[in-house]
Amino acid sequence: MRFSMHSTLFDPDALPFRRALIAGIACVAAVVAGAMLADQPYLIFAGLAGLVYVGTLTVNCRALAWLVIALQPAALIVPFFPGRPFWWELCALLAWPSLLAYGLVNRRKIEVVAFDRAERWALAALGGYVAVILGTMAYRGVGLRIFGGEQMGGRVYVQQLVLSILPVLMLLAGFSQKQLRMAMITGWLLSLTYIVSELTFARSQDMAPLLYFFELPVDGLNFSTGYDASGVRRFGSLAAVAGAGLSLLWVAAPLRELLGRWLLVTGPLMVALVGLGLGSGYRNVFASAICTLFFLAWVQRFWNPSRVISMVLVGAVMVGGLYFFAKELPLSVQRSVSFFPGIAISPIAKADAATTNSDRVEVLKLAIADSPKYWLFGRGFGMDRFDRLPVDDPNDSVSMLYSQGMFYNGFLGTLLKLGVFGLLCSLLFVWHVSKIALQLGLLVRRRTPSEWSFFDRVCLLLCAQWFAAVLLFYLTNGDVTWWMQSFGLLAGLLMACRRLKQDEGFVVDSDGVPKASVTA
Repeated sequence: MRFSMHSTLFDPDALPFRRALIAGIACVAAVVAGAMLADQPYLIFAGLAGLVYVGTLTVNCRALAWLVIALQPAALIVPFFPGRPFWWELCALLAWPSLLAYGLVNRRKIEVVAFDRAERWALAALGGYVAVILGTMAYRGVGLRIFGGEQMGGRVYVQQLVLSILPVLMLLAGFSQKQLRMAMITGWLLSLTYIVSELTFARSQDMAPLLYFFELPVDGLNFSTGYDASGVRRFGSLAAVAGAGLSLLWVAAPLRELLGRWLLVTGPLMVALVGLGLGSGYRNVFASAICTLFFLAWVQRFWNPSRVISMVLVGAVMVGGLYFFAKELPLSVQRSVSFFPGIAISPIAKADAATTNSDRVEVLKLAIADSPKYWLFGRGFGMDRFDRLPVDDPNDSVSMLYSQGMFYNGFLGTLLKLGVFGLLCSLLFVWHVSKIALQLGLLVRRRTPSEWSFFDRVCLLLCAQWFAAVLLFYLTNGDVTWWMQSFGLLAGLLMACRRLKQDEGFVVDSDGVPKASVTA
């Protein structure tokens, strides 16, 4: 056969041409990297990381999803990056092109996914929520001060849009039960990183550079600077660690064992973890633990008359001990339990808590008075400095809370930020994901508690955490800037776990409701 230079070496579709092109690019890249290595080593490493990411674009969805779950509870941030984003947020951002490439290359696999009715409704509602955010951005403007704009707060827009991919990512990642279990355990353990950041900020100036890599807990800076004014030393990291510890404890065994034959061990441990969380000074730590435990008992069918009586008696003894020893507790813990009527605590902790209570009432009044102005088109997340405050003094604590969107009511908060359409879309999403959570609970309860695996108990805990998060967000929290962080990943985990349980052999209808188990 006659050799053809054009058909072999210079043909773009020929294998020798591709090899020569790749070799040439590699040689040029090696020369450039060698020349830049001494002056800009970080840029070289970033380029290599980018090359690895692009090379694995169509297959790294599962890895990114695993990292999102594992890193979400951690304090790890991307160093030297504007806005101090978390690593798990960066993974969510990288998931957008990965899912696009995955969908283009694996269209048949995407078609096989076949979302059921509840998933379609939930994702459609989430799409409507994203559309409302985009419309609000166009109508109100985006506040990104890093580009020299007059507004601030635009980071929330970017954050919510980026994290809106999480439910789809979790559904398409194709986890196994073991992978999902290990990701969640890793995340609970990584919550300890918040202690590193807070202790570094509070105690060690020599280790201050660590704060380029670790983020402070929510309000961590305010807690530190407010210590001189209030006298109450609060550590927000304790809330994160306590929540992770309680989660690990609650999935270790069914509640009927934890609060039954193991009560003498798990009871004091549970109380100790809640007490540790109260050291943050957050009163909602107590509320969150009680609500999650209540819903966990509900989804596990723990309640019966004898257990109700036993738990009431145990609770009465604990509350009585709290009233008796309240003044001996640290000031931050005293602040956390200040909502108990008639409890005797330090005047310092009582005054600090009372100030917060009065501020919340005033913020709610402002939100109610201002809602007619923004009921159709919300005021958005980006804003000029204090330009939309319905008060004369923009420097008091009430005005600061109002400007930051801390309305302490999820309905009012969503209405004011995103208008009635944003509120309706968010409620529709929550409603259908709640149905998915109930269906997941039904799938797990097809087996008896003695047959539940570790993954089954994780599924039930996720259900309980979902219902507790919904209740507390819409009744007490209301900070819409955290809506996607609060519900996006948790909703995706519920959807993914339900898929895994369905794959175990349960027959479900078009809504995902289990009908009967498949027998061999």
